[in-house]
Amino acid sequence: MAMMAAGVLAWGLDKYEAIPRIPFTEGSVESVAEPGEPANWLLVGTDTRDGIDESDPNADKFLGDGPIGGVRTDTMIIARVDPETRTVDLLSIPRDLYVPIAGTDRESRINTAFNGEGGAQRLVDTIESNLGIEINHYAEINFVGFQDVVDTLGGVPIWFDRPMRDTGSGLDVAAGCHVLGGSQALAFARSRNLEFFENGRWQLDGTGDLGRTSRQQYFLSRVAAVAASKLDVTSIGTVNSILDVGGDNLALDQAVSAQDLLDLATIFASVEEGQITGHALPVYDFRAPNNAAVLGLVEEEATPILNIFRGIEPEVDEAGTAVPTTTGVPSFQMRVLNGSRVAGQAGEVTSELGTRGFQISEKSNAETTARTKIVYGPGLEAAAESVALHLEVEPVFELDTAATDVALITGTDFDGLRDEPLPAGSVAAPTTTAPPTTAPPAVDEAPTTTAPIVGVVPGPSPEGTECA
Repeated sequence: MAMMAAGVLAWGLDKYEAIPRIPFTEGSVESVAEPGEPANWLLVGTDTRDGIDESDPNADKFLGDGPIGGVRTDTMIIARVDPETRTVDLLSIPRDLYVPIAGTDRESRINTAFNGEGGAQRLVDTIESNLGIEINHYAEINFVGFQDVVDTLGGVPIWFDRPMRDTGSGLDVAAGCHVLGGSQALAFARSRNLEFFENGRWQLDGTGDLGRTSRQQYFLSRVAAVAASKLDVTSIGTVNSILDVGGDNLALDQAVSAQDLLDLATIFASVEEGQITGHALPVYDFRAPNNAAVLGLVEEEATPILNIFRGIEPEVDEAGTAVPTTTGVPSFQMRVLNGSRVAGQAGEVTSELGTRGFQISEKSNAETTARTKIVYGPGLEAAAESVALHLEVEPVFELDTAATDVALITGTDFDGLRDEPLPAGSVAAPTTTAPPTTAPPAVDEAPTTTAPIVGVVPGPSPEGTECA
């Protein structure tokens, strides 16, 4: 088996090397997981129209009436792949999640981080700083590549327990078993305004982006099931067919090796039912300052889910029941600035603080400083102190009356983070001599809901009925 896999790897190397690479700065998508250890892949689906066949039945749904500028993403999924347990955890990130955008001074929907030059880098930075999840690898695929993958598998069979349609994406299926080819599979995965026929009439799913993320997770699970039954990753023909979705349709970060791809394919082709688990972030609806309808994260409820992707094992009591997890970190925004000139330090500190529950909106460089500093705004004394408890060195506190966040500036004396934070009160608390500023107005009232909206997905096939 190993010799055969090595032969396939060598055979497909020329096509692997032709796949475009996206360069990332040091400290971002460069923390490659150790062999055999779980790794987080950020899977991004882009809406570039390049390569869409105008004869495709759904071409008008993708191409529209005119050119669409730029490249956007509505699909962001973190796949945590564990080679030891051969399990995959999927976390869909709603495009409307409202967060600080890394490297900017603004807040917006998280998918806007991807727009423009350097968008892949900014998207990774935004996810890492807001969710505290370290991204080990990045893969980006467009419409055409998605369709090619499905067609390479010979289609994906799905049992629809009722008719479903979406005039916006082009989905239109009757009840029963359907083997979705690339075009209809894309229409299903892109469906944001799904309708289903029930009780003699068409009804709107109504869950929008959240429902779509559930359907995308469902579809990925079906793809994995098909791969497990059909793919032979030791087959030269199979590897060639899969790598043929390269070119302009697929892009990877520069740290992905040919062996990484083979290992990923091997795991996905060997998972069994129940070994792929989808997770949804608990969110609530609110209106942003520009009156846009967006989503906020229910942080306390999200922590146990995020910890799966952070590699943090849940605490259990004597009976083996999971103990509710809290970060113990006050809710505030902070920046991490490298003032030591040690390459990649801001990225490393950002990643580590993120796994501890801190919400980091920016990582960048600062003027060189001998002492590590914590600069904080009025009213953020407790927040500044909470950061200091994690540092090996005793920082200098500085009040900035114009600031509305906390900034950690590493100095040449910076000696990393403690394995465990000091207890509260262990450092000299900062003081505020200026009057506190008025807190910015809340964008909305308390969450209207804390439960993730699942949305409509195809039901299981009837007992004794196979759909394969």
